[in-house]
Amino acid sequence: MPAPPRPRLVAAGSTLRRQIDQAFPKRDRRSDGWIGDKAHQARKSDHNPDRDGWVHALDIDADLYGPKRPGVGRDTAWVLAEQLREYARRKRPGSERLKYIVYRDQICSGTYANTFWTWRGKGYGHMSHIHVSFTAAAEDDGLLFAIPILLDGAK
Repeated sequence: MPAPPRPRLVAAGSTLRRQIDQAFPKRDRRSDGWIGDKAHQARKSDHNPDRDGWVHALDIDADLYGPKRPGVGRDTAWVLAEQLREYARRKRPGSERLKYIVYRDQICSGTYANTFWTWRGKGYGHMSHIHVSFTAAAEDDGLLFAIPILLDGAK
């Protein structure tokens, strides 16, 4: 029996992480992650590699200006999450790569027509990081995310 493929983050996830790192070079990375820990491995999660080794989830620490400015960074993280949501809602090129976003105890996705890419719910956690899940379209599509906070160079 062949060994399972080596886990790898989908191309869109790698691109998004790189863009965020460039826009916020001093950001806190303690809550960053992409591959599932033991808790994720015990359940269905986009942080777990699929049968081809693809990981379809990325967590980005919300302290975008680093641990010395957490309030400012977390407010900016909301702007980032909101711009990703709007990018998907408006069906911008490459937006089909986004499956859902979770931040500040809410979720948004394109799953349901009546709540298409609107923030909803409570009980989703994710107060210290933004969670982004990706579709299969993200596996090979590393197109830049054309959202202002990443293209304008927040630094």
